[in-house]
Amino acid sequence: MPNSQSEISGDQFSSDVANYMRKLFQHCLAVTTLHPDPPVTPVPPPDWSEALLNTCQNAVRMLVVAFTNIEYISWDFADYCADCKSSALGCGGNPKKEKEILHRWPPEYHPTVRVDRPQVFADPSGRIISWILPSIIPPAYQNMLHDAVRILQPWFDKKFHTPEDGGSWRNNSIYFDADNDYISTGVVNLSAAWYMAGHKGPARTTPLLQRSQGHDFLSLAREPFAVMSGILAITHPQQYNMARQMKERLIQSGQCTEALQRWPMVFTAVSVITNRESPYHRDLHEGWQWFDFLLSFGPYKHAPLYLANLGVRVDNPPGTICLFGGRALLHGVRRVSPRITLALYMRQNIQQELGIPSAGWMTQHEYDSYIGVKRHGLRRSKECS
Repeated sequence: MPNSQSEISGDQFSSDVANYMRKLFQHCLAVTTLHPDPPVTPVPPPDWSEALLNTCQNAVRMLVVAFTNIEYISWDFADYCADCKSSALGCGGNPKKEKEILHRWPPEYHPTVRVDRPQVFADPSGRIISWILPSIIPPAYQNMLHDAVRILQPWFDKKFHTPEDGGSWRNNSIYFDADNDYISTGVVNLSAAWYMAGHKGPARTTPLLQRSQGHDFLSLAREPFAVMSGILAITHPQQYNMARQMKERLIQSGQCTEALQRWPMVFTAVSVITNRESPYHRDLHEGWQWFDFLLSFGPYKHAPLYLANLGVRVDNPPGTICLFGGRALLHGVRRVSPRITLALYMRQNIQQELGIPSAGWMTQHEYDSYIGVKRHGLRRSKECS
C-alpha cells in the first residue's frame, strides 16, 4: 500500500490535496467570520513537503480574503448568459454582436476599474462570476512550472500564419513575440483524455503525454497542479465533483486509464501558451456555468487581463490565477514577454457523452453554513432561481 507522496498516483495525490484544502477553507472561513462552532482543523499527511503545506495554507488564506470581500454587480449573470447564448456570439470574432451585448449589458465599471487584490465578483443573486487571486502560486512553484514547460519546447506549435492567410487568431503571427532566453515562443495543448476533432469517442491521450518527456513534465508540475485542483474544489465544488466523476467514469470504462491516473489535476486539459497576446475572445468548449483557470508567470511585472463585460482590468502579476467562465466573459491579455500562460479547462463534449450532469452556478450560498456573525464584505443576496 502506498505510504509516501511519491508512491501515490498523480490522480490520488491531487484528490488528497484538494480534500485537505477544502476542509481547511471551511475551517478558516468559519474562524474568520466568528462562527460559534467551526469545523476542526484538518491534519495533512505527514509526508507532505513544507513547500506544499505552506502553499496550500497560504492559498486558502487568500481564498478566504477574496470570498469575504465580494464585489456585487448590478445585473443578473444568468440572464446575461442566456442572452449571449441566444445571440450565437461564437468565439468573439463578431464585433457587431459583441457591441450589442455590451449595450444591453453595460459593463459594471466605466471607465475600467483596476483590480490588484484578492477579489470575488458576484451578481445580485450571489452567483459567483470570477475569482481574482494575485500571486497565489509562489515563486518556487512558478520555477517548477517553468522547468516543466521548458521540457515541452521541442513540441511547441510554431506554425504561425499571417493575417492575410486567414484562420484562427490563436496561431496568428501578429500576436506572438520572438523567442527569448526565458522561454521559446509557441503553443502546446495537452490532455489526459479528450475526443479527437469531429469524434464522440473513445477518448484519446495527447501522444506527448505518453513519452518520457510528457511524464517528466507531469512529475515536475505535480504539486502546483494539485494545488490548482484544490483551488477549484473551493471556488466551484460542483465543477470539481463533476470533473472527478468524469475522470472516474473514463477510468472505469478503460479509456486513457494510465494517463488519467498519472494526471495530477481534475482539469482534463491544459494549454501552454508562451509570449502571446490574446485579443478579446470567448472559449467555446466548456459549459456556461464553469470556470477556466488562467495562470501566468515569468520575469515580468504585470500582464493586464481584461474582462470586458465587467469593465475590469486585473494587474495579473506573476503567479496570479484568474477564474472565470471563458465562454461567458469576453476576455483578453495584453502583450507582455517573457511570459508563460497555462490555461486549465475541461471539454463539455466529454461531460455530455459520459452522461454526467453538468455543474450549475457557483454561488456564495455554498458556504453559508460556515459563515458566522462577522460577515466582512458578504451581504445577504437574494436566493438564486
